[in-house]
Amino acid sequence: MLKQLSLRWKMVLSYAIPLLILLAIVGINQVKMNAAVEKSNALNDSAYLTPDILKINENITRMQRSSYAYILSGGNQSSGSSYSRKIYQDSSVSIETTFAKLDKGTYSPAFVADLNKLRGIYNAVKESNGQLVKLVDDGKVKEAMEAFKLGNSVRIAQDGDSLADDTAKFDLASRDRLREMVTEDIKSAKNVVVFGTLAAIVLLMGFGILVSLYLSRDISTNASQVSTTATSIAATLAQHEKAVTQQGSSVSETTSTVEELVSSARLSSEQADSAATSARAAQETTARGLELVTRNQADVLFLEEKMSAIAKQIMGLSDQAAQIGGISKLVGELAGETNMLALNAAVEAARAGEHGKGFAVVASEIRKLADQSKQSADRATQIVADIQKSTNSMVMIAEEGTKTTHQVSDSVQQTSKAFENLGQLSEGVYQNAQQVLLNSKQQAAALIQINEAMQNINNGSREMISGTSQARIGIDALTKVADHMRTMV
Repeated sequence: MLKQLSLRWKMVLSYAIPLLILLAIVGINQVKMNAAVEKSNALNDSAYLTPDILKINENITRMQRSSYAYILSGGNQSSGSSYSRKIYQDSSVSIETTFAKLDKGTYSPAFVADLNKLRGIYNAVKESNGQLVKLVDDGKVKEAMEAFKLGNSVRIAQDGDSLADDTAKFDLASRDRLREMVTEDIKSAKNVVVFGTLAAIVLLMGFGILVSLYLSRDISTNASQVSTTATSIAATLAQHEKAVTQQGSSVSETTSTVEELVSSARLSSEQADSAATSARAAQETTARGLELVTRNQADVLFLEEKMSAIAKQIMGLSDQAAQIGGISKLVGELAGETNMLALNAAVEAARAGEHGKGFAVVASEIRKLADQSKQSADRATQIVADIQKSTNSMVMIAEEGTKTTHQVSDSVQQTSKAFENLGQLSEGVYQNAQQVLLNSKQQAAALIQINEAMQNINNGSREMISGTSQARIGIDALTKVADHMRTMV
């Protein structure tokens, strides 16, 4: 396929394919890096989840402890009760703030469910401890102590500890998975860049070497052709130069002869009119003869085309006959196989008796072979029909060739008559020319012009010799360039 491409496209192809591979590598690497960035962002976004969960759980514990301290201090009757109440309120505010912060994010369904459970635990602790604080504020310290001893708020807080631990573990496991996925994506991107770049370099080198081989071979072939052509042209120019030199010598000799004829041609002026008239008649007759000869040549060419068409038809007939022979051979082979299968069927039938199942298989094979034989016979029939059509066409072409031959014969007869008239006129011209040769004053001027023309031809021959020498120098330079191109590759 590279042989059919031009030099420009070979160069483009050698760079385009590795470039496309590099672009594909960049695209794949970009996809991998984008995935890694997304997972890294998700990892960064979830970095505060575990601390916030632990912070909520710690504040729930502080609420539990501060409410217990508030009960033990007796509420308003103790100086430490105000500090415990402040810790309780600060912890509640911190929990509310943390929940508000977490509500702004987007998390997995499992984490959202755990967060809602933790919120429920907080609300339960807040409600339970709020009731205990209210009892203390109402002066019912003993009742608050007994209610606290029942352990409802403690159990709720313990559930919060367990849920917070599970949520933190789940978040840490998720963060570990994300971290592993980010590492794998970055590693995969590095592998794509490394191996893809190596593959692109290998392909670039391979295509470069391949294109270089093709280019060097093309340049070497063209240089050889140029060198061969230049050598042939140089030889032709040498022969041409020799011929021109000989022509110059002949022109010089002819010029001398013409100068001698000028003096004798002045005596042939009396019979010039008669010779001119006879020559004019001879020219007209010759023109008619040439026209008829041209027609004769056209007819002969037409006849050759017809005969060529006949030859092609005969070749087609020969090919089709060969196909018939092949099909006949196939039919013979199928017949042989049919006989063998029939023999096998008979043997199987003899062995099996009434239960001859093998006979059915052999009979099926025989039917298949019979179908193939029928197809081959149909094909042979079609080919024979085609041969008949070709034969009919060949007969028609032969008839056309016969008609053309008759036309050529008539043209030749007319040409013969025309040239008979030309012979008679030429005889008259000859008789007059004998007298014109004695006295041709009118030819003197023409011979003088011929003499001048011969001088011009002689000058032109010299210029042609000079131009041929320069052309030979150029051919030598071209041969050197071709040799240099061959040495380059």
